[in-house]
Parts: sequence; structure tokens; C-alpha cells
Amino acid sequence: MAESKLVRGSDLQSLGIRVSEEGGGVRYLEGARHGLSTSIYEGEVAPGSGPGAHTHPYVEFAVVCAGRASFVVGGKTFEAESGDVVIIPAGELHDFSNPGDTMLKLIAIHEAPVHAGSHLS
Repeated sequence: MAESKLVRGSDLQSLGIRVSEEGGGVRYLEGARHGLSTSIYEGEVAPGSGPGAHTHPYVEFAVVCAGRASFVVGGKTFEAESGDVVIIPAGELHDFSNPGDTMLKLIAIHEAPVHAGSHLS
């Protein structure tokens, strides 16, 4: 069972995903380590970059915190900006990139206690 606690940003785990030579990356809070059924990801994506097409066996909610993002989810394109939320169904092939000229910052909520996914590109 989850308990009240503060997890510092500096304590988030790195996924070791580097999305471009210009910097950025992904850190996350693995829900299972805290008795949770969801996990939270913090991503920074440099202009012109993105993680590549991939899937997850669970629902993902992507919240754009700063900058702009172009998402392709199941063949549909969504242009998202700060404050927007993109809902990605379980098993749906998806990708996103930063079409802007500033760093894209986003938070992704995955309905899973641990990371699972398959990169296809």
C-alpha cells in the first residue's frame, strides 16, 4: 500500500534514453518501488528530436508542460502545446517529436507499476 512521501526530482531514475545529441532524456518514478500501480515519467526533448515509434501494453497519458509536441498515435497526428494532454491507448503504436525551437518538457503517466514497451524505430 502506498504511503504519503516526497520523492525528490533528484531521486528519479534515469531510463538511459537519450533522445538527441543536444541533450534531453527521460527520468521516472517506478510505481512498484512505492507501492503504486502507475509510474510517472519526466521527459526533456531537444528541438527536432523524439523517442521513436513504440508501444506499451497499458494506457499512457502525456502532459505537455513546456514547448510543443507533435504526436502520432495510431496513425492520427496531434499537435500539442503546454497544458495539453494526449491519451494513448494500450498497445497503440505512437511517437512524438519536438517541432519547436525550445526544449520540450513533458510528464507521462503510465498505467503500470514498472516500465514496459517496445521501440520499433
